[in-house]
Amino acid sequence: MPEKSKGEVQSKRSAILDAARDLFTQKGYEETTIAEIAQAAGVAVGTVYLYFRNKHEILTGASLDLEAGLAQIFLDPTLLDLPFEKVPEVLIEKIFHAGRQKKKHMALLQIDVFSSEDMLQYKKVNAQLTEAISTFLRNAIARGYLAPCDTDMYAQLLYLLGRSVLHQCFAVEKGEREDLYRHSMADLIKRLFSGPPLSMS
Repeated sequence: MPEKSKGEVQSKRSAILDAARDLFTQKGYEETTIAEIAQAAGVAVGTVYLYFRNKHEILTGASLDLEAGLAQIFLDPTLLDLPFEKVPEVLIEKIFHAGRQKKKHMALLQIDVFSSEDMLQYKKVNAQLTEAISTFLRNAIARGYLAPCDTDMYAQLLYLLGRSVLHQCFAVEKGEREDLYRHSMADLIKRLFSGPPLSMS
């Protein structure tokens, strides 16, 4: 498939997911139709079915899309180009920004019990996110920002902690104490990156 066509495919898929998120939030999952999603996305109804078999698959895709976005935060090569003291704050702000985007969809994800196929997709995306965190930690060590450690284990722990904090902050508390969670997480990461950068000599 030509590169341009791949871009067009991704663009249409993203448009469908964006439209669905907005409609699910405004009208509710049950009240939203595939036709309305297609109209809001600016595509034909048949085009929606080229990407998704049904409405539940759109809902699942919207969630997975947001999860995958978290991995891209850790893989951003410019993050560790920032001054040492700025990295934790910028990292946490990006993560909480993603959490804010997901906040309005948390309740929607409780509508249907995930199928085994959904769970396999989630496990794959979560594994990619954990690997992205591990890569970030390895790069931080290489830059002298972090002392050597078991990056795979640290990545797993940070993933579990981050997921729990975002869920508590946005799904349970509806973002009411976001500032407190964000500042506390940034402080925690700063303590992990404690002290000046390590000497690489």
